[in-house]
Amino acid sequence: MLIRHAQASFLSTDYDNLSDHGHQQSIVLGEYFVKKGLKIDKAYVGPLKRQIQTYERVKEVYEKNGLFFPEATQFDELKEYEGMDIMGTVQADLAKHHPMFKKWYAEMQANPNHKTKMKMVVTFLNLWATNTLGFDLPPGSQTFAGFRAIAEKGLEKIMNGNEKGKIIAAFSSGGCIAAMLGKIIGVENPEKTMGFNLVMRNTAINEVLFSGSRQSLMTFNSLPHLSEEMITTM
Repeated sequence: MLIRHAQASFLSTDYDNLSDHGHQQSIVLGEYFVKKGLKIDKAYVGPLKRQIQTYERVKEVYEKNGLFFPEATQFDELKEYEGMDIMGTVQADLAKHHPMFKKWYAEMQANPNHKTKMKMVVTFLNLWATNTLGFDLPPGSQTFAGFRAIAEKGLEKIMNGNEKGKIIAAFSSGGCIAAMLGKIIGVENPEKTMGFNLVMRNTAINEVLFSGSRQSLMTFNSLPHLSEEMITTM
């Protein structure tokens, strides 16, 4: 199971923390697993706080119910892309080459709001993923192709040695999971792969059946544990 983290603190000074709602989503996810009687054999988590906090809330629910939940192996290949950080460093270039960004930056300065921020994020990520920004990124900046290679290596690490009927829970982020899913189902188009990320919901479960190097996607972006009012995407 490739599990996206719960709702983070969007529009706050530190996005990389679960919101109160995100903590509750994680608890509900853990309660769902417990009710289902799901025994997790291995757990993996990325290095980001929102990923670790999601894992910790699920683990706490298991332990509260007197059940075992494995200590997570942490590795950097489950980290999210650096696209959002890059977006923050190229504001001047974005405003110069894409007039809508100049307008959006002005709107956000006057009245920070979710709708405008999402327009900026979605537009930038698609330009970044398809390498169509129209200007050069700062030296050493992560490319989407480079990020995808890292995520695919993470997928290999999760699968390695975990065959023979084991149930694995890997807690990561939307972009990382999207890149893994692109590999699994054979999607090379970066815009389509980024599309998986942009619709990935918080605490979504993506089930992958694998044997050796063979992989099959069983469920995508599933939320059997959340009621409609608890569903979020950021």
